[in-house]
Parts: sequence; C-alpha cells; structure tokens
Amino acid sequence: MICACALYCLLSGNISFAQGDNARTLSDFFAAVDKGDFEKAGTYLSEDLMAILPLSSQPLDKAAYRDLGMGFKAGFPDMTHRFLETSESGNTVAAKGIFSGTNTGPLMGNPATGKRVEMPFLTYVNFNAAGKIAEINIQFNAGGFMEQLIAGMPMQEETNKKTVMQVSQALNKHDLDDATAVFAPDCRFYGWGPQPVDQTGYKNMMTNLLAAFPDARFVTDDIIAEGDKIVIRHHLEGTHSGAAFWGTPATGREVNVSATVTYRFQSGKTVELWLNADFLGLLTQIGAIAPPQGK
Repeated sequence: MICACALYCLLSGNISFAQGDNARTLSDFFAAVDKGDFEKAGTYLSEDLMAILPLSSQPLDKAAYRDLGMGFKAGFPDMTHRFLETSESGNTVAAKGIFSGTNTGPLMGNPATGKRVEMPFLTYVNFNAAGKIAEINIQFNAGGFMEQLIAGMPMQEETNKKTVMQVSQALNKHDLDDATAVFAPDCRFYGWGPQPVDQTGYKNMMTNLLAAFPDARFVTDDIIAEGDKIVIRHHLEGTHSGAAFWGTPATGREVNVSATVTYRFQSGKTVELWLNADFLGLLTQIGAIAPPQGK
C-alpha cells in the first residue's frame, strides 16, 4: 500500500512548473492522470520506464507503475497535489509538494479508512533523449502517511485478532454460520482433509466433529499477530458421547487435543486457514488406534 502511495505522488496534481520542454511534458502527464486518463498518461512514459520507490525492493516497470497508480486513484478519488517548488536541469525535473486526499475507496486490497491524508514529498524525474519519462525516484515519509491513514483507528493486527477470537467463540456455541461469517467466499482451508477444502467442506468436517463431541469446547492458549496473519494455539476439550468419529462409535471418553491454526486476512476477511492438529492423539484418546509403544 505504501509503495502505491509513493507511486501516485507522481501521478496527479495541479502544478506550476518552471519553463522547459520536460517540465511541460511532466505537467501534461500529471494533468492526464488527474483526469483519470491513464491511456494518455502512458504516452508520456518511456517503454523501459523505471520507477524507484522507497519501500519496493525492485523498480517498477511501466505496466506495474500504471496499475498501482490506478489502484491508488481508486483509494483517493479526490486526491490532489500542490507543488511548492520545481526546477529543471538538463534531462531532470525535481519537484517538492504536498499530496492530499481522503481514503474513501479500497486501497490496494485494504478497505477505506475514511481518513484524510496530507503528505509532503520530493520527486526526481529523468527524461530520455526522446523526451519521454524514463525514470522516477520518490522520497516521502511512509510512516507519517500510515499514521494519518489509520489515525484513531484500531491497528489491523488487533482487529484481526479480535476476529479470530470471535470465530472461537462461535465454535464454542456450535454456530458454524457465525463462525464462517468472517471468511471470504473463496476462502481455502488446509489441514481439514488430504486436499484443501472450501467453506462447505470446512462446515462438513466441523459438523462431524461437533456431533461426535457434543460438549466440545475450544480453549485458546496463545494468539500471535504479524502482518496479515494470525496464529492461534488452542486445545479441544470434549467427551466422545455423540456420533461416531472416523468410524469409531461413541466411547464416552474425554479428550484433550492441541491444535494450531494460521489465519491469513485480506480486506478484512479470512482468505486462508492452515490447521496443524494432533489427530493421532485424538484417535488414540478415543481408542480408535492403539497408543504407540515406547522402546
């Protein structure tokens, strides 16, 4: 998201430039993008464009630069750039200005925050012999941008942790509809079978588990958040007093089974879950298989 911000610092604005062919070309480029005319804006760019962004490990080419710019425009439909100073020397144009806009649209996969952002930036643009924009180098305060974008809002990691805890609470109520409400329609579940399953497969597996263990309860032992992932370590407590489980009729035995689930979020929804559970321990505890013999 920050890379997109840096990118679009060069893609829009109302600018008063020093005189010069390159400065005028740059002004026309900004005017085209400001209108949302990315086809026209592309005509000012060299085919071998290199866009250097502060938080991107690799320079962006023309296609990637254009795509990110369009995405950032969608996130800040009202964005404007006010340039405070520009200068031209040879084939280089330098500009200092302030970006402003309100995040009312989705921004690179992230939901709108509704926050208004004002961010100072510096940009250096090199032109080739044909007068096309060949290289763009951007400097900006990425941390300051993020602080404004999410000011007064709960951190996304904390929000995701609360969502995972809501899933656990729903499972303890045996409410699978509520538990799956936070999952994206195309969410994939790994570890519930030999192959990844969709929501229907997940519900079928969990229905069978809850039917076999009517008093099933998931107890959270630890939860960790980093980036777009949440990892929860929990254990299942329950009594095998209901339906058969994996072909084993009810035994009346109590079980305590540990598991770890990794959630990956995108746009506030879970798009992947990875389960690592002690199924061997579960089957052993209900007597479905003999416990391993130590030597």
